Amino acid sequence: MSIQEISQLIGSVNDLTQTVSDKNKEIDARVEQAENEFDSWKENLTADDINAEGRYVTNLYVGGDKDTFYPVIFHMPSDYETEITIFRHYAWNKYSSSDFNASHVSGVLVRLVGQAYPWAGNGNYLRTLVNRQRYRQTVANIGFSAYCTADKKDPLGPESIYNKAGTGYKARNHSGFMLRGGRLTYQIVSNRKIDFKLLADGEEFYSHSASNTNVKYLGKTLTLPSDAIQTGDSLNNHPTTFVSYGK
Repeated sequence: MSIQEISQLIGSVNDLTQTVSDKNKEIDARVEQAENEFDSWKENLTADDINAEGRYVTNLYVGGDKDTFYPVIFHMPSDYETEITIFRHYAWNKYSSSDFNASHVSGVLVRLVGQAYPWAGNGNYLRTLVNRQRYRQTVANIGFSAYCTADKKDPLGPESIYNKAGTGYKARNHSGFMLRGGRLTYQIVSNRKIDFKLLADGEEFYSHSASNTNVKYLGKTLTLPSDAIQTGDSLNNHPTTFVSYGK
């Protein structure tokens, strides 16, 4: 083999090596892109996307006064049933990590089931299945209609059954419950993705203007001792065989 032929062979080998190297880089780039797309898909995946049951965890930390209950509002979806669990381990925030200075602060297991909200048109309801609290009450005023203050959105606007000034289980677009303050941690688990929002006293969370509404709803805190601090709205306590033909 002549020197020229050897030189040509070496050139061909080098060209082939470069081609293989370029292909490997192309494959690596495609693999990296696929991995990034898969990671993005995992991060944004919901249970509904794969027709599975979800498990969504929300951790709420409630500061403020240890004898005051602070409102939490939420809005259940309008299709199939929602399950919600409010949980506290009794030793969370023990001693100096809370304002109670105790080893057994509050153990909580509250389970709710429901669908939608009072103004929805489907089979809307909320039912309390379990409400077990030990050592001291830290969850209160569970309501299909969230406990709040109702007032006129437009002071000069029309009167309606929804905007009569007052406080109670009045919110027609949100359900709710109250959590006790004092630097306490709570965990809320639901099978649907729900925004559980902790409110300050007097914080507006919903308003609606129409001839038959003209209302705004404001968060309301309650401080011990108060007769207004309750287990929850009696309308939540449906029997196990709940039959209703409401309009």
